[in-house]
Amino acid sequence: MRIVFAGTQSVGKTTLIEDLQAACPEYRIEEEPIRAVARRTGQPPPSIPTRAAERALVAHGRSRLLATAPGDRVLFDRSPLDAHAHSILSMEIGGEIDPAFLAEIEPRVIEALGHADLVVFVPIEPDVGDQPDGFRYLDASNRRRVHSILEDLLLPDRGITRAPVVRVRGDRATRVRQVRRAMTAHAATPTGAEGETRVGSSKPA
Repeated sequence: MRIVFAGTQSVGKTTLIEDLQAACPEYRIEEEPIRAVARRTGQPPPSIPTRAAERALVAHGRSRLLATAPGDRVLFDRSPLDAHAHSILSMEIGGEIDPAFLAEIEPRVIEALGHADLVVFVPIEPDVGDQPDGFRYLDASNRRRVHSILEDLLLPDRGITRAPVVRVRGDRATRVRQVRRAMTAHAATPTGAEGETRVGSSKPA
C-alpha cells in the first residue's frame, strides 16, 4: 500500500511515519520532497514559496509516486499536495504565485495522488507547538491557514484525490492504531471506491 501523509508544519507527520514503520517494518519511508530537493540542489527553500521552488517540489514528489506500483509498501512524508497548499498560501500573502500557476500544477498533483492508495491527514492538535523545522518556517497564522487549505483540497468534491482519506487524532500510539486500522480497511478497496473515509469523518480510537 502506498500511503501519503499530509499536514501543515510541525503536526507530527514524520514522527507518525517513523512510529508506523517501527510497527510495520516491511514499509519504507519516502523522504519529504522539500528535504530531498534541498539536498540535491544545495539550496534551502525560499521563505515565501516561488513558482520555481514549488514546481521543483511538485516534480520531485510526482516522480516518486509515479515510480511506484500497486502493492508497493511506501510511506510518503508529504507529496505534491502539500506543495499545492503552500502555493495557495503564497498567492494569498502576496508571493509571485498566481492562479495561472495553480492551474498549471493542479493536474500534476492529481496525477501524482492517483498513485496513492491511502491519504493520512495529520491535523493541528492543541498540544503540538509551532516549531521551526529547519526549512520553511510558518508563523501561527500561516500554519493554521495551510491546515485549512489542505482540509479544503482533500474534500471529495475538490477532486484532488480519489484515494480514501483518514484523519488521525490523539497521542502517538493512537495515531498509529488509526492508520493501521485504515490500512486494513482499505487494503482490498480499489482507489475511488465507495465507502471512503474522508477528511473530518474518521473517529479516533
